[in-house]
Parts: sequence; C-alpha cells; structure tokens
Amino acid sequence: EGDEAGVRSALDRGARPEVTVPIDAGESWSLLTVAAFKGHEHLLSLLLQAGLSIEGGGTTDITPLMMAAQYGHAQTVKALLDLRGNPLAMDSRGRTALHFAALKGHQQCVAALLPVTPPTPAHLEAYTPVHLASYRGHVEVLEQLAGAGWPLTARDSDGNTPMHSAAAGGRVTCVQWLVQRGGDTSMQNNAGHTPLDKELVTAVMEGDEAGVRSALDRGARPEVTVPTNAGVSWSLLTVAASKGHEHLLSLLLQAGLSIEGGGTTDRTPLMMAAQNGHAHTVKALLDLRGNPLAMDSEGWTALHFAAWEGHQQCVAALLPVTPPTPAHLEAHTPVHVASYGGHVEVLEQLAGAGWPLTAKNSDGNTPMHHAAAGGRVTCVQWLVQRGGDTSMQNNAGLTPLDQELVTAVEEGDEAGVRSALDRGARPEVTVPTIAGVSWSLLTVAASEGHEHLLSLLLQAGLSIEGGGTTDMTPLMMAAQNGHAHTVKALLDLRGNPLAMDSEGWTALHFASRQGHQQCVAALLPVTPPTPAHLEAYTPVHVASYYGHVEVLEQLAGAGWPLTARDSDGDTPMHLAAAGGRVTCVQWLVQRGGDTSIQNNAGHTPLDKELVTAVMEGDEAGVRSALDRGARPEVTIPTDTGESCSLLTDAARGGHEHLLSLLLQAGLSIEGGGTTDMTPLMMAAQNGHAHTVKALLDLRGNPLAMNSIGEAVLVVVVVVVVVIVDVDVIFFYYFYNCYF
Repeated sequence: EGDEAGVRSALDRGARPEVTVPIDAGESWSLLTVAAFKGHEHLLSLLLQAGLSIEGGGTTDITPLMMAAQYGHAQTVKALLDLRGNPLAMDSRGRTALHFAALKGHQQCVAALLPVTPPTPAHLEAYTPVHLASYRGHVEVLEQLAGAGWPLTARDSDGNTPMHSAAAGGRVTCVQWLVQRGGDTSMQNNAGHTPLDKELVTAVMEGDEAGVRSALDRGARPEVTVPTNAGVSWSLLTVAASKGHEHLLSLLLQAGLSIEGGGTTDRTPLMMAAQNGHAHTVKALLDLRGNPLAMDSEGWTALHFAAWEGHQQCVAALLPVTPPTPAHLEAHTPVHVASYGGHVEVLEQLAGAGWPLTAKNSDGNTPMHHAAAGGRVTCVQWLVQRGGDTSMQNNAGLTPLDQELVTAVEEGDEAGVRSALDRGARPEVTVPTIAGVSWSLLTVAASEGHEHLLSLLLQAGLSIEGGGTTDMTPLMMAAQNGHAHTVKALLDLRGNPLAMDSEGWTALHFASRQGHQQCVAALLPVTPPTPAHLEAYTPVHVASYYGHVEVLEQLAGAGWPLTARDSDGDTPMHLAAAGGRVTCVQWLVQRGGDTSIQNNAGHTPLDKELVTAVMEGDEAGVRSALDRGARPEVTIPTDTGESCSLLTDAARGGHEHLLSLLLQAGLSIEGGGTTDMTPLMMAAQNGHAHTVKALLDLRGNPLAMNSIGEAVLVVVVVVVVVIVDVDVIFFYYFYNCYF
C-alpha cells in the first residue's frame, strides 16, 4: 500500500524484510520488487536499509528496475538508478529494464534508461528494445532509441529485424517509419521471410482476410513456409487449416498454393483441420478437392486424426470419402485410434460405415488391445458386445486382458491390476522394451517405483528376481531409477542384493552410477565388498566416473576399498580422471590415492584424463592435463591388439584442432605405438577430409606405407566401353580407395 509509517512500524517490531510474496504466475517477489511494481519509490531506501538487495529476490528473474520500467513508474526508475540498480541486468530471456519500457511504450522510463543502457554487443545478439517497440507500434520510442544509437536493422536469434517485428504485429506506421530510415524490405530472416512475408504469415495465423489480401497485393510470397516447434515447416494453407480459417482457403489456393499443403511436414491441410476439430474447414477442403485418402509417414489419414481426437463432426464429414480399403487395413486403423482414445461414439460411427472392429495392426494388436492399453473399459465392453475376442493374442503374445494388466502395472493402478488378474489376465506375461529385451511385470513395477504392487504381483506367482529376457533384476531397476522405498520393499521381500547382471553389476552399482544416495544407503548393509565384487568394476569405480563424491563417502564408510582395480587395471582414480571429475580425483588423493599408479596400458590417472580428452576432442581438457604433467607419449590400445599414439587417435576421430597442440607436446606427425598406420592414413580411412588437409599442411607424409605396402591412396583406373548404336560412351571409374 506504500504506507511508509506502517513499514517502519512493522520492521521495528520484528517483521522480517526478507520474506517474499507469492504471485499468480507461481513465482515470488522480494518486498523491494513489490514496492517497485507499485511505484512506491519512497520505500526503496527504507527497504534497502533493512537489508534487501537492490536487484530484488524471490524466485523471479525480473529485477525491481525492470518491474518499475514495465509499469511506467518513471520516478521509481530514476530512484532505483540513483540507488545503483543495474540497468544492464537481464532476465532469462535476455531482456533489460529498457526492453520492458520499450515494450510498453513508456517514453519517460525509456528516457531515464537510455543514458545507462548502451547498445552493447551482448544486447544486440537477441531481441532488442527496437524489436519490441516495433512489434508494439511505439514510433515515439523508436525515435528515442534511434537517437541513442540503437541500430534499426539488428537481427534476433531467428534472424528477424525490427521491420519483421513491426510487420508481424501489423504496425504499418512503424514499417513505414523504418523504411524511411533505410530499412530493407527484402531482407530475409532465418526462415527465409521478408518483412512483407512475415506480415502475410501473421495475417494468415490470425485469420485476417483483409491483411492477407493486402500483403499479397503488395508482393508477399504465398509460397513461404512456417517453421513449427516440431522441427517441420508448414505451408500457409496448412496454417490456415490448422487454425480453422476456412475463409482463407480459396484465396490462398488462388495465390498458387497446393490443396495438399507443402513445407517439410507430411501432414496435409485436411489432416490438420481434422486433428483440430474444425469441421467446417474439413468440409471446405473436401469441396476444394483435398484428398481424404492421403497418408502421412505413419499411414494415418485425416480420418485417423479426427478419430484420435474424438471429433465426431469431422469423422462424419470424412467417412463417406474414406472407405476401409485394404491399404488402410494393413496398419493402425481409425478404429484402433478411437479405441485407444476411448471414443465410443466415434466407434459407433466407424462401425456403421463398415470399418472392421477386429483388424490387426503390424504389432498384431486389435482395437480391443488398444482400448485395454488405454484403460478404456467402456470401449472394451462395447467391442466385446460386438463380438470382440478377448483371447486373441498380439505379436508379443498378449491378449487384450493381458494388455489391460500391463497398462495398469505401468500406471501403478492397484485396483486395475486386481481387476485384470481377477478376470483372468496372465501375470507371467512379459513386456518388450525399446532396448530389445523383455521385462516381467514385477520388473516394470519396480522400475516405475510402484512398491504397492510388489506383494500383489508376487502373490500372483511372479519371481522376486524378475523375468523376461533382461538380466536386470527388479531390485537393480528400482536402484537405477532412484526409488528408495521400492528398494527397501524389495529387500524386505527377499530380493537378492548380490545378484549380478552380465556385466557383473549389482543393484549397488546402479544406485552408485546415478548418485541415488538413499538407495545406496539401503543397499550398503546387504552388499559387502566380497572378493567376487572386487575382481571387476566396483561401485567405487562407478561413483568415481560419474562424479558422485557423496556416494564415495558412503562406500568408503562401508569398507569398500578406494584402490581396487578392474579388469583393465584401472583404479577409481583412473575412472574419475577419465570422467573429468576433478572433485572426485581430489577427494581420492586426500584419502591416500596414488596419482602415479598405472593401469594395464601403463596410464596413470592423469594420463587417462589426457587420453579421454583426446578421444573426445576436448581441447581445453587436453591443455589442462598436459599443463598438470600428463605424458603425451602414452599410447592407446586398439581393438586389433595394437597401440596408437594420441596424435593417431586424434586423427582417427577427426579432431584436427588438436594436432598442433599434440605436436607441440612432442609427438611425431607420423604417429607411434605398435600400429603401422600413420595419423594421415587413419584420417583418410575415416573420411576426415579437413584432418587430412591439416596433416598435409603439417608435413604428414602421404607416401608413407604400412606393412602391406598400402599408401594413403591407391587408384585403380577401369575403362568401360559401351557401344549403343553408333554412339561410343566411355565411362571412367577413377577411384577405388582402400586402406
């Protein structure tokens, strides 16, 4: 309320000035930010004396100065500047107080901020105050900014100039003003749009027919496409269809666009209209000869999209022109889609039009499988009433009831699991995964942290150690995903903490890799450092490589040795160095770790760090390791049983930026180790042309040969003569390179 006496009184009686105020946006503001927002400049000094920061606080990234500028409190802006508020501070979107003042057109605030907010390079790499003023149509602010030296042609990250922004906002006066000051109407942004194109795009998006006509009449290009968040681009007809602007369709078609759309998307305007439920647009596109049988890369038609979303009017419009042809029955049908979405009314429509209710897709799933997978009990019942077979199995051997059980387990729905089991679902079914292995339902429950399902599934006959083709137990899965309560529950149910996967990893390994301290704490008492666990990669190695110092503390406290070697002779310090985990290396050194210990390849931890940096092309990492004493002459063992120099490995990886650095460190341009392949041969073999050129510039020998006489390039010339009528065609195949 700006009540200075009240503020003083509350502070004198012990109120805490550091409290923050929650706002509707889900953020919190400091009291200084609140005062600036309200324009209570008379409170600023008092709150600062109470210990608050001039830059605000709470969870918002908007400073008090930005807030005052945004709401046009010029006196508060001046007061904050006098109190050393930072005018160059930026929020998460790169906006300063000047941006906010320009956006809102607050000329007095702009005037106060301009002398202390110069157009520095940092402010010119993104959306500038000129862009914002242009978009909002504040010509007076543009005059101020131009007078202070802010460029009128700067580009934002999308390549838009202020003229693009003005055009997008429909600010004709601003566009004219910018043109009068030398603005280029033909300049294109990253999407290839000129300001006039941008105006057209905006008009199409907003359904502004007059704006579309005006832009087209003045030369905007209708064939421009619009990039989307999905990484594809749409034609303007597709944009209009997706927005339901059927009144623009004929106009855009007359301008030369295709009824089937364009850009890089494989979805037609008809599909977009159907997906978004624009029935009138669907009908208009059909009247304009849009193809209802066109399919996207997944085999979906417009009818699929309408069925997916449950848009009955769109389905009704499309059914007469989308019969259930064989091509549409070989994959996911609209009936599958509607079943998964639970749209019984759409199923009624599709069945009435002759679409079969038992078709199988490429995974062998029927619509009933999809209804069950989506937990759509009403759809399952509807399909059963119409002759659906609940015992039909898909390619994974699951019946619809099995699929219902799987979905209930995945979602942690205990009532759903009980219901499916009571009705005959088979608990022993397994679930295929993206990794190409299958999991038992107990493994699925553990991976999702559904410990409340464990006893129920065990009572149904499943094994505590899981099943399927995976070698990971439920306990490993719960530990990997950080479900500490599930880990404890599995241990209480006699899950074996000493079980190992094919790599020799236990549940403790997985918890250590992810840094899940609570899981580690639960597993440590039942996973002692036995000899079997010390012959390979230990949890200490894992935690070191991934940089989890807190887990290392836990493991060391439980007696796990910090110097154990894996099968390559690597200690945890080698692994910490390889992972670039400096803090872990320091921690291990403080606890007696030996920085000179060598692995089977003869590498110390520092050498290992250097090797890893070279392999990853990390120039800063290479410099750092060399500066701290790593040995550049170490070699790297290869899969063929040989060894190569670091320069050879850099060449193999195409890291030409490392070559000079490694040569300066004393390595030979011709490589080293036991391999007879030079760095130049290695770069050539792996197709790194820039690295080949760099090595030649560094005097790498192109005539060097390996042990079987192969040089960098062997050319075989084959001449093939083909006589056709009286023509003689010579084909010269000049290259067949091998190494």
